[in-house]
Amino acid sequence: MTRKVEHTITITAAPERVWRAWVEEMNQWWTQPYYNDGERVTGHHMEPRLGGRYIEDWGSKGEGFLIGTIVEWLPPVLLAHTWTERDWGGVNTLVRLELAPDPRGGTLLKFTHDGFEHVPDGAHQTDEHQHGWADLIAKLKLYLEKRS
Repeated sequence: MTRKVEHTITITAAPERVWRAWVEEMNQWWTQPYYNDGERVTGHHMEPRLGGRYIEDWGSKGEGFLIGTIVEWLPPVLLAHTWTERDWGGVNTLVRLELAPDPRGGTLLKFTHDGFEHVPDGAHQTDEHQHGWADLIAKLKLYLEKRS
């Protein structure tokens, strides 16, 4: 059985702006408790290219956790990257964002995170991520719309 998280939301900001907030400004809206190591985390960063790494930074000496690798890169339309967590034993899932212009000048964001059937305790992880991603996407929307 396929286990996945899906969210679709309209954000009052152009697709280019939503893309930039997700790829370059994540540390402005991504918050606790959504880190692999909440004690050491100093932020997230993506290497903006196909094959680029998505990393949780743990300080100024290059320490961190490799969350995933970018497998689809088509700014500002499509971003997909693998996703893993420290307690998943190396299992990867897939996060995919599709951005489309909304007729009212905003962006329709379609978010999918799938592959939880391969994760230890996949049913529980799917439920946890359903709530976590809903919270983070709401924070992204608030961050962008407060700045409009």
